Amino acid sequence: LPEVGEDGATSVSGLRIVGDLTGIPLLKFSLDTGTRAVAAFVDAEGLSPGADESGLVDIAIVGAGVSGIAAAVEAGRRGLSYRVYESAGPFSTVVNFPKGKPIYTYPTEMKPAGELSVSADVKESLLEELEAQRSRFGVEVTSARVESVRKDGDSFEIRLGDGMTQRARKVILAIGRTGNYRKLHVPGESLDKVSNRMYDPSDSSGRDVLVVGGGDSALESAIALAGAGARVTLSYRKPSFSRPKPENVEQLEELRDSIRLKLPSDVKEIRERTVVLSTSDGETEEIPNDQVFTMIGREAPLDFLRRSGVRVIGEMSPRRWVMLGL
Repeated sequence: LPEVGEDGATSVSGLRIVGDLTGIPLLKFSLDTGTRAVAAFVDAEGLSPGADESGLVDIAIVGAGVSGIAAAVEAGRRGLSYRVYESAGPFSTVVNFPKGKPIYTYPTEMKPAGELSVSADVKESLLEELEAQRSRFGVEVTSARVESVRKDGDSFEIRLGDGMTQRARKVILAIGRTGNYRKLHVPGESLDKVSNRMYDPSDSSGRDVLVVGGGDSALESAIALAGAGARVTLSYRKPSFSRPKPENVEQLEELRDSIRLKLPSDVKEIRERTVVLSTSDGETEEIPNDQVFTMIGREAPLDFLRRSGVRVIGEMSPRRWVMLGL
């Protein structure tokens, strides 16, 4: 992950990171961090409306998820000019949630900063709620892939995939964990029956399904698949769950008769009609299988962060290496 300080501050002055990349992948925190980053530009760095030069905006926002749109709403409220860039469409993470996914807004007592709010308890309603607010606040999204962000004197150059550039006084990165999906690195992982996304659980009704992972996405997928009539096995490499929301763990416990838990276990091989699992005692088990969902998350977009000069936790910049050698 990138090194992120108060209100999203990074090693690059004038560039802040918000949302999932701050290390807290919760909806309310995404809203809060997007708003607070803009507030910090204004209140702590003295940013005021003033990008009247041709081709220059006050803030460039990379990413049109919940956090990026919250930042845009706050920028508009403060009279700042901004542009939002997104390669996959507004709220794409929510769009890609499984059909009927329950929405939990943690912490329950927290009220995020800013004017963008959420109250829906299911995916489809959440998407409608967010799109209605985006329309009401007049937030437009530019469809473009941002290749890099480079500090150039007192401003930034944002380089787009089509070769075009945009200049901005400040930058907010709201790109989430948009790196590659994590892999199991086992034989058979490239088979067509293996996927890292689950859209409609009813498509798996009556099938033998393996879900791999121990986070909310894995548990919610297993629960939804079981509810749709699939025969579900959930494999997780640790002996217990520690990361998921309590509601998901409780619901999983209630479905013990419908979901076969294999904890701890690892996937050793994926075959055409079966999957081979191994347990902590060294035993292996081959189980019937029609589908595999690897819900083990995505990597942080480290290459993009490095190209943009953002320091990553555990890495040293060339300048710091030179200092060590002196």
